[in-house]
Amino acid sequence: PTPAPTPAPTTREPTPTQGPNPGGAPIGQNGTVMTLYHQTSPEIAALILNGGFKPGSAGWCGGGIYFAVTPGATYEKSIGPDSHTGFIIEATVKVGKVLHLPETCDRSMTGQKLASQGYNSVAFNPGDGDEYIIYSNDQVISMKEYSK
Repeated sequence: PTPAPTPAPTTREPTPTQGPNPGGAPIGQNGTVMTLYHQTSPEIAALILNGGFKPGSAGWCGGGIYFAVTPGATYEKSIGPDSHTGFIIEATVKVGKVLHLPETCDRSMTGQKLASQGYNSVAFNPGDGDEYIIYSNDQVISMKEYSK
């Protein structure tokens, strides 16, 4: 008797690593992960490190969680009326599929609007370097105090 043919390997689409992400579209296993930085006050940093980030209520790209790409860049970016300084958080963030927007971004952006376009995060450069914005703390894999 002839042996049965070996079935061809099947390929699968990556499955989401977490449930539906309210801050964006589901992120597959191969979603992009970046080390990013967020500056705030020591008091607020303690709250974030214990309970996670909470999206803000407003900003260039709407009410999100804003990150800089280097620790030094957080000094130029923590300048808004609700910004705080004195403590830098280093975070590992699953940015997934990134929507790149112009320097004026989109003040009406939300996690739901972003997901409806098939993206997980926003990147833009307001003129002083790139920023990444997420709309759900679920995308933060880990975080710690940044030390030089």
